[in-house]
Amino acid sequence: MKISKIYVQNYKLLKEVCVEVNPDMNVFVGENDAGKSTLLEVISIISSGKLNGYAFNKQIKSNMFNVDVRRDYMDSLKLKKSLVTLPQIVMEAYCADGDAQYQGNNNSWKEDMAGIRVVVEFDNQYEKIYFSMLKENEVKDIPVEFYRVECTYFSGEPVVYRKCPIRSIFVDTTRKDYTGVVDRFVSENITQYLSPSDQVDLSLAYRKVRSDFKNSATMVKLNDELQKSQVINGRNVSIELRENEIDEWKRQMAISVDGIPFDQIGFGTQNAIKVELAIEHDEDAVNMIFMEEPENCLSYTNMAKLVHRISMTAGKQIFISTHSSFIANKLNLGKLFFIKNGDIHPFRNIPLDTINYFKKLPGYNTLRLVLAEKVILVEGPTDDLIIQRAYKDKKGVLPSENGIDIIAVDSLAFKRYCDIAVLLNKTIAVVTDNDGDIENNVKKKYKEYINSPCIKIFYEKDENLNTIEPSVLAMNCDKSGEPTKIFKRAISKNGSLLRRDRPGVLDFMSKHKSEWASRVFEADENIQYPKYIEALIDEYR
Repeated sequence: MKISKIYVQNYKLLKEVCVEVNPDMNVFVGENDAGKSTLLEVISIISSGKLNGYAFNKQIKSNMFNVDVRRDYMDSLKLKKSLVTLPQIVMEAYCADGDAQYQGNNNSWKEDMAGIRVVVEFDNQYEKIYFSMLKENEVKDIPVEFYRVECTYFSGEPVVYRKCPIRSIFVDTTRKDYTGVVDRFVSENITQYLSPSDQVDLSLAYRKVRSDFKNSATMVKLNDELQKSQVINGRNVSIELRENEIDEWKRQMAISVDGIPFDQIGFGTQNAIKVELAIEHDEDAVNMIFMEEPENCLSYTNMAKLVHRISMTAGKQIFISTHSSFIANKLNLGKLFFIKNGDIHPFRNIPLDTINYFKKLPGYNTLRLVLAEKVILVEGPTDDLIIQRAYKDKKGVLPSENGIDIIAVDSLAFKRYCDIAVLLNKTIAVVTDNDGDIENNVKKKYKEYINSPCIKIFYEKDENLNTIEPSVLAMNCDKSGEPTKIFKRAISKNGSLLRRDRPGVLDFMSKHKSEWASRVFEADENIQYPKYIEALIDEYR
């Protein structure tokens, strides 16, 4: 059974969210505290009844409620309303392929589907106590002590998680966690390769080791000394091993990698192994995997291997949160969900050719565009440096200090980034060369975006000034047409260009693009900038 839709109400950052998910791959991206980890939590809670490996119903806290809902409730308390509505948390997973026994309309949308509903709500058996406390002004926050967690199928039947058709596993690479996938790997392999009698033999061997330890001469010596010197409350004391359960020996088992205990190997290797173990589970054991930042502590090469392994996984529904453009690009931008302030924006409508472009060329930092508040796209480092310095000359600060991200990309990728911007309704600026032909290289090339309210294109209007070098140079010439001394000093090292004429200066600029721009960026003198760059900067007030 796979999830087709998630509905969440009042849980942490997610005040009310309804999102259709993919049956195979789902990649969540967003800034810190945007809600992507929260959404992973929700799906994990629904599918397992657990949060961070422990029973969810034992962890209910007031701060789990959405901050607006919680504040409204507390404001109602202050106003001493006669009846204060108690908020609830609702989490629902809708499954298009579920069995009839899990099907019904016991859900928020009253849809006749299979699914699971988790509700955190006030338990009416505490009604008298609650209203009594309310009268006495003793309620200061959401009284979670009087709450219960109800997990039901849409049929109305209670969920017994050990028999749940959704079998999930959570891999959190952001912390050193040696339980979960590792413990499951150990347990499953013990069951697979050892007969019941073999397991009994190991249990007996473990008990013998404990017995030998307990009865060793050193332990006997320790307790003999305690008998002589320590009396507590008139009674003799001794030191013993804690009593163990019959299967305690299994919980003492761990894995080693090349002879090194798992908890002693590098964090990145741990993460790669945990992901690999999660994927290796057959579909009968696990059909849903959650991964929190799988790229954590991995080198580029190992991340590439990991992504390839994830992309080759079949039969499982995967949910990933990430900050890595490489992972997002390689796993298919069409499977991406952008989360911001608790709102979710799917990428499934992005053009297929753009998806394939970034998939083939994953080096593009697409998430910079997605996550940035304000974006300027430029063709290379020359444009980047000049625009930064022009902005600072006019505004007194660098663009980054005002939240503007300048991203240098190949001009061939401009259209691909524009597709993403249109999908997100994100306003971006594109700064491009005219390359001597405005009609073909600007107007026709960007015809589908040129009238878009999201895309603003800035370029030199004079076709004779085909790139940024001649365009900047033209603005820094005197009446005779020669470069000014101020400009030549700005792009010179120790005055090396002061004696060059205009063709000589242009030749230097054309052959040393990043170098002249870097010198302008660091120069004491302020130069003049082309009108299209001035117009660009005027857009950001």
